[in-house]
Amino acid sequence: MSIYRYKGKWKAEIWSDDRRLASKSGFETKELAKDWHNRIEMDLKVRVDQKQKPQNYTFDNLLESYKAIHMPTISVETQKRYLQDIDYRIREFFQHRPLQSITPLMIEMFRSQVMKDLKPKSVNNCTELLRSMFRKAEEWGMVEKSPFKMRSLKIPQQKYSWWDKKEHIQAFFAEAKKDRYYTAYRLSLECGLRLGEIVGLSKQDINFERNQIHIHRQWLNREECYGPTKGRRERFVYLHPGSDLKEALRRAVQQSPHDEAIFVTAEGTRVRPRRLAARHFQRMVELAEVPRIRFHDLRHTFASWYMIEVGDIWALKGILGHVDVQTTQRYAHLSDRHQIAPALSWAMEEPSAGKKFPTLLPRSNSKTNLKLVVKSNT
Repeated sequence: MSIYRYKGKWKAEIWSDDRRLASKSGFETKELAKDWHNRIEMDLKVRVDQKQKPQNYTFDNLLESYKAIHMPTISVETQKRYLQDIDYRIREFFQHRPLQSITPLMIEMFRSQVMKDLKPKSVNNCTELLRSMFRKAEEWGMVEKSPFKMRSLKIPQQKYSWWDKKEHIQAFFAEAKKDRYYTAYRLSLECGLRLGEIVGLSKQDINFERNQIHIHRQWLNREECYGPTKGRRERFVYLHPGSDLKEALRRAVQQSPHDEAIFVTAEGTRVRPRRLAARHFQRMVELAEVPRIRFHDLRHTFASWYMIEVGDIWALKGILGHVDVQTTQRYAHLSDRHQIAPALSWAMEEPSAGKKFPTLLPRSNSKTNLKLVVKSNT
């Protein structure tokens, strides 16, 4: 034990094998320094014992820690899906097993079992949850190294629905002008906003001077409360200066009797996402006599036409709020800006006197070792 006077007060240090593990100064009395020393020393011994004997942990211990520590940090909807996978699939297969006894082969066997009942995408969701659990177990010192080595199943990209003809969009808007949620449809079709983001939009989120919309939360349908956006990323979407969407949005804000909600029912309460999408939107689709799509497909329509007209996939990623550009990549095939080979007209010109062109010449008479040499043509 190393406790001594330091600058008029007491200081405690904990040493092991000539290495200082922890120290703290500023104690008023020697007894306080001694209490801190004993408490921290005991805690360090427990940590050392845990690292030396990780086989004492079972999968049930990991489940309890994962639920108590990590689960509260994710969205409510994701928690429900995680708990369903844990209670009906993962717990039954791994419960009571020592963590050190779980091998990559055992995890492969688990995936083979769930593949009998689930579609490939659901299988990936379940195994990714398992990967997350073992990664946390490694971080928390429950296992020396995660046994999860599998790669996700390859899933063919699913086709999405969208209005690929401008006549369909024009016909829909001509009919939707009569609907109280006309501006909500336009926000999805012209800005790519999700349904929950539109319903959760507040009057304070619109900056008409800067033509921008602040997307930082969404309205959760089941819980009837605000929640984080998908991917937990906020973003700013700017209105096109040449579009009259700004004035339509201003009218919607002014006409709403609600304190913060923009899109409300006839009674003045916030409209529910499902009611807006299933009842009002689908009614407008039928009246306009255009191909039937979901409300979320308005977002797909925006992204598709953006790639056709603009072709900037990285800008589109930011507008849509995607975490990974691979999610945005599904729209890339619609752009013809990256499919045209460049015309190297200069390659057909006759070399003029004094010009130098790079030529590949062998070095040391070796056919496999090539060196870039600048050779004059004069």
